[in-house]
Amino acid sequence: MPRRAALLLILTLAVPSGPALAQLQLPGAVNPTPQGAATPGGAGARPIGDPSVPRTVSGPPLRRWEEGLPGRTLRFLGQHGSMVISRTGAGAQAGYTIAATNIVGRRGNDIRNMCAPDLNGGRPVTLTPAGRPEGLARYQAAFPGCTIILDLMADAAFVSAPGGVCTFDDCVFDPSGLWGPNDREIPADREIERARGVAERKLNDARRILQERLRSTPEGRQFLQEQAAFPANRERLCRNYGTSDIGPGFCALKFTEARAEKLTAMVGGPSSDAPPRPARPRPPPQNPAPAPQQ
Repeated sequence: MPRRAALLLILTLAVPSGPALAQLQLPGAVNPTPQGAATPGGAGARPIGDPSVPRTVSGPPLRRWEEGLPGRTLRFLGQHGSMVISRTGAGAQAGYTIAATNIVGRRGNDIRNMCAPDLNGGRPVTLTPAGRPEGLARYQAAFPGCTIILDLMADAAFVSAPGGVCTFDDCVFDPSGLWGPNDREIPADREIERARGVAERKLNDARRILQERLRSTPEGRQFLQEQAAFPANRERLCRNYGTSDIGPGFCALKFTEARAEKLTAMVGGPSSDAPPRPARPRPPPQNPAPAPQQ
C-alpha cells in the first residue's frame, strides 16, 4: 500500500464516530442540560442541602398551657370580660371547664346600647379537646347561644366563634381575639423582649425551611404572601391590647409564639408544649467483672 494511503487509513480509524463523538469535550466545557431541566448554577438555582437553611426548628419549648392557665382570669384584649378555665379531676381523669362572664356586646345595631351577659348564667361548661390543627392545643366550648373555639397558651388564649357573632338573650357580641392578662399582670418589658427573641428565631427557622420546601409548589406563593402580611396583621390586632404601652408588646409576643407553633407544625416537628414523651427505661448497669486476685 502506498505510504500516503496507509496514513489516511490510520487517521480514519483514529477519529470516533456516532455516539463516541458526542463524548468529546473541550477543556472547561460542561455537559448539555436536558430540555426542561434546571441549569446548574443558573438564576434561581440553589444547591441541594443549602447550608443557609436550617434542618430543624431550634429553641426551647413553650410552657404547657395546663401548667399556667387554669384558674387565671382572661380578659378580651386584656381589658374587659372574664373567662376562667378550671381543672376537674386529676391524672388521666383530668378534664377542664370554662366560665365566661361580663362578655361585652350590644343590643341590636346600636353600639351605644351596651350589654354584658354571663354566658350560661355564669355556670361553667365543659371544654372539649379538638386536637392541634395549628400547633396550639385547641378546645371547644358550647355555651347556649355561643360556641367558641380556644387555642390555648400558658397565659393567654386565642378565641374565635365559628358562627361569627354570638347571641345570648338579646345581646350580640363577638368574642374573637386574644384573651389574656391586664396591664398589671403582664411581665416586665425585658422578659417580653427575651421571649420575643426566642419566638422570632423559631419563626424564622420554620419559615426558611418551609420556603425551601414549598418554593417550587403552588402553595409556595400563598405561603410567602401570608408570611409577608403577618407583621402588619399582628400590629393591627395588637394596637388596642391593654391600656398602656406594655400591652401591644405582650400581644405581639403571643401572636409571634402562636405563628411559630403553627409553622413548626407545618414543618413536621412536635408541638413545643405537647406532653413530653416518656423516657425509655434504661437497662440495669452490669456488675463489673471482679479484678483478678494477686
